[in-house]
Amino acid sequence: FAAFRDVAAFLRWEKGAANPLAVAGRVSVDRAMLHGISQSGRFVRDYLYLGFNEDVQGRQVYDAMLPHIPGTRRTYTNARFAQPGRNPTPHGDRHYPADQFPFTYGVTEDHLTGKRDGLLLRCRISNTCPRIMQTDSEYEFWGARASLLVTDTQGRHTDLPPEVRAYALSGLPHFAPASAAISRLDRCALPVNPLQGGALMRALLVAMESWMRDGREPPASRFPMRGQGTLVELAGAYPALPGLPYRGTIGPAQLVDNNVMPPVVRGEYTVLVPRVDADGNAIGGLRGPVIEVPKATYTGWNPRSEGFAPGALCYNTGAVLPLAATKAEREAARDPRPSLEERYPTADAYVAAVRASAARLASERLLLAEDVAAITAAASADTLARLRR
Repeated sequence: FAAFRDVAAFLRWEKGAANPLAVAGRVSVDRAMLHGISQSGRFVRDYLYLGFNEDVQGRQVYDAMLPHIPGTRRTYTNARFAQPGRNPTPHGDRHYPADQFPFTYGVTEDHLTGKRDGLLLRCRISNTCPRIMQTDSEYEFWGARASLLVTDTQGRHTDLPPEVRAYALSGLPHFAPASAAISRLDRCALPVNPLQGGALMRALLVAMESWMRDGREPPASRFPMRGQGTLVELAGAYPALPGLPYRGTIGPAQLVDNNVMPPVVRGEYTVLVPRVDADGNAIGGLRGPVIEVPKATYTGWNPRSEGFAPGALCYNTGAVLPLAATKAEREAARDPRPSLEERYPTADAYVAAVRASAARLASERLLLAEDVAAITAAASADTLARLRR
């Protein structure tokens, strides 16, 4: 933490020849952003919480922070015998304390311990709070307790502070390569979710830079919220869809006592999940055209296969369940989701719907113009849904 603080401060304010970014004795860096993905996104949250955004001279080091797919986890770094690389998952290492109160940016109360705290508490005191965008995939609700970003520890709605935006990338797994397509893993019961959020993240990065440099407010948060009815209990969260064995399995948020061996669970925090539409696609978050104009149901969870701890979550993959091609096929399978032919009478009708969805997002600064064109082209080539290898 201190190294990230001190190196960034040196590059921002050191005028001497030792600074490789200094030009003719003058600093050339006028803004700094801290970005981390997954475990390094957890690092960003901990860096902020521990007060390292204030340097040794009392200056604010980073103007903005963009932790991507951390959920509400931190790192368990500043502790004796800590192993920062360890990561509790829904199926393994569950008692390693990377999930620790506080989970969200504003001050809330831990109902299990009575402690009051928030990730922004220290930077509020030193007046060094950055502007923050946190982005999570849908998997983070199932495997990384993302709902605690917008609730207290008992699952009640809490507002985000004004300098924080949160965006849930609906229908996305924790990670997928840019070239991913539908595929199978032997240990996962369902086909693996191939979606990737690069287009949405590019637009958010541009919005963050404008917020940081010019003070232009970014798009409002797009995150399932308890107060909006888009964050719900596990029971009954999904409609009954053939081929989608929903069991309400999550990675729990636990208060773990690691002062004894084996560790003891002292209590659990409430974890909620996104509400879904009739197709089983999540609502309340940032929905790209592939979700708004669907050819499949895309989830942030995927159960394990027989022989691989069946029913537990299969890593961070998510799942995909394609729509039936025809009404007859749908009715034979007793699938309540309208088929492709019922939704899109022609290929051109599908492309037009995708184009309109992308244009709406662009008008809200949630897609760049070049990505609108790329998404429309992918729809024309029938590759947007990533259902063909």
